[in-house]
Amino acid sequence: MLIRLFIAFAINVSLFAEIQENRVFVYNCSDNYNFVVKVEQEEAWLFLPSKTVKATQRKSASGAKFSVDNIVYWSKGYEATLDDGKKKYRCKNDGIAATFERAKLNGVAFRAIGNEPGWILEITSDKEVLFLTNLGQDKTYFEVIDKFSDSTSTEYEMRSENNVLHVRIENRCCQDTMVDRVYESTVYINFDGVNMKGCGKALF
Repeated sequence: MLIRLFIAFAINVSLFAEIQENRVFVYNCSDNYNFVVKVEQEEAWLFLPSKTVKATQRKSASGAKFSVDNIVYWSKGYEATLDDGKKKYRCKNDGIAATFERAKLNGVAFRAIGNEPGWILEITSDKEVLFLTNLGQDKTYFEVIDKFSDSTSTEYEMRSENNVLHVRIENRCCQDTMVDRVYESTVYINFDGVNMKGCGKALF
């Protein structure tokens, strides 16, 4: 149990660092209101349920405050509030969902994660595949050499300058027990002879 808690903590630390670097947030709010934010310098893109707006940063005694017209978004740490001019929502950032949304906004088509050992796979195109290990510290870029698909799965053979990666994506649900989440795909990986398993989903 202690090992599982340590791994979960390490994964959360890594995800938090990635979110801070990319400044993408997925908020779950009161009254089942959800929205996405991408912060770029002194502006924030708010992907709201009914529309997308660009807000400008304003002075704030604490946290970060952005507004446009009658919409005010204020964040501090993992918490935020959104006032759409009619109602004020209290929100919390979903760190794991934010890493997937960040990848989507950066053009990633499929993303998968695994534990014990921790790894992340991001497929943008057949010529741009990123594989991260060691909690994101080690990055290897691959190119797809061969690909096969049928009604139940998709398999990739990938190579980098010094490494070989085989990926099998099965079209069946996968439960990440570390963080109690269910994804649409089960992913099997062989990285230079080492077998790994994880969960993933298509972003487009």
